[in-house]
Amino acid sequence: MNTYDLKGKVAVVTGAMRGIGKGIALLLARNGARVVVTDIDKASCEQVVKEIEKAGGTGVAFKLDVTNEQEIQDVVKSVHAQFGRIDILVNNAGIFIQEELDGMDAAKIDKELGVNLRGTLLCTKSVLPIMKQQHYGKIVNLASIAGFVGFELASVYSATKGAIVNLTRELALELGKYGINVNAVAPGVIETPMTDGLLEDKNVAAALLSKIPYGRTGKPEDIANGVGFLVSDDSSYITGHTLVIDGGWLTM
Repeated sequence: MNTYDLKGKVAVVTGAMRGIGKGIALLLARNGARVVVTDIDKASCEQVVKEIEKAGGTGVAFKLDVTNEQEIQDVVKSVHAQFGRIDILVNNAGIFIQEELDGMDAAKIDKELGVNLRGTLLCTKSVLPIMKQQHYGKIVNLASIAGFVGFELASVYSATKGAIVNLTRELALELGKYGINVNAVAPGVIETPMTDGLLEDKNVAAALLSKIPYGRTGKPEDIANGVGFLVSDDSSYITGHTLVIDGGWLTM
């Protein structure tokens, strides 16, 4: 188990009630961070906080819809009032709609763009005044290998994740002078509620595994370990980078 010194840090994780986000929240708390667990269902976030506290960590739950700018600002204001700082932002919230583009109505397109891309922009925008004042911050965005290669029936999702990769580079360029590191992680196929439908089909699962040299699908902990490194001071000279965590998929 990797360990990072995050004692005293305040970390906000979006989309943290399950899957990768939950794994990240648990790891950050285990390494000493005070973790703000946010998602669209507060009750589920509170369950994650209970797990954090049971393990001896500190956490607080907030309902957060990352497409609602006022709600984001209210959460950031509350967190800052409670803890006096925000050191880490993990933009994890995301949705995956698998459908042919010409069959998607505008509402679905807007929803996927809104959560995956606009939400990342709005959450980042809201914490920046605090991080700039501190002259310190660690931002990690969740991209995907779909941002580098095509995925069938995932045109909008792939577009949002490719945008996240380039947004990460641009923000690193813009924010370095303020002592803020901005990086991303690009997961491969990870065992989460988002991929359950795919992996339950034995033929689809076999086809996916055939593209992974390491021979297994990933787990939320695999991604959380990468995020833990990127938000720690061990990575202080790394910014604008996308860490691919895919079992070797992109080598094929």
